[in-house]
Amino acid sequence: MMAFYQKRIDRRSRTEIVNFLLNHDRYFTMRPWNRSTAYAHNIKLHRLGLTAKQLAQAYELMDVDYWDEIRWPIEAFTEAQGGCYTLCVNGRSGGYLVLYRSKRELTGHLSYCPSCGQRNFKKIPPIFNAAHEQVIAQVILNSQAAGQTSVYLKQQAIAELPISTEEKVTLIGRIRGQLLDCSQSDSCGVCKKPRRNYEVLPKRLSVCPGAGLDQFETFTAEDWSMSALRDRVELVCAFDAACDAIRSNFIALLAEVKVVNVTEYRPVQVKKLQFGVV
Repeated sequence: MMAFYQKRIDRRSRTEIVNFLLNHDRYFTMRPWNRSTAYAHNIKLHRLGLTAKQLAQAYELMDVDYWDEIRWPIEAFTEAQGGCYTLCVNGRSGGYLVLYRSKRELTGHLSYCPSCGQRNFKKIPPIFNAAHEQVIAQVILNSQAAGQTSVYLKQQAIAELPISTEEKVTLIGRIRGQLLDCSQSDSCGVCKKPRRNYEVLPKRLSVCPGAGLDQFETFTAEDWSMSALRDRVELVCAFDAACDAIRSNFIALLAEVKVVNVTEYRPVQVKKLQFGVV
């Protein structure tokens, strides 16, 4: 891959590292009025170093959604940074790639449907082997676990259990904890097939779009050790490399595809008269 955005930086020289960071292209992380900026690259077509033929092909692609074909370096970069940094497209026409701080946050989903993929914010209730535990669990689930212990004890199904009140109180307390955040059944709300609880809770990447990165830094020796400077230059150079990879993917795409017009027919529901119907 030919380097377009990447630069060779002598990691032994504080002066060279600081000059690189201070002079790197930057762009607004939200809008100009926000005034927050971060490391960035201009990816407008006329700034990509394309040949006249490539540029003509590129303009034809503007009416086609091609981004998914070239964006994989963003996921690779984000993964390599442990989710702490990512790349986002910014600008009125999406003409800039900007380096953002990010973090992985739990989505809040606790179960999913293997059949249709629908996710749910409730867990599947556990199976209780003991008959009296299952009776108590069903009463709690039916009441959405909203009642007090004294209320549950008065429910007919629990009152008729052949165990002592002390045992019932103990079981109600334990089972209520086990049913916390559980739905009444394991049925999917969409396809009605059984759901499964997540073994590892899913996370999503959260980006703070208005936060700047090194916006007012001067990288003085008092504030930045050489180790910290090298870490920062490694991050920014990795960002530059990811931008180069995206550009290379785009140029490769220009050589492999062409834009064609395709007629698509889609079903349209209309009302018509039907005779012989009472």
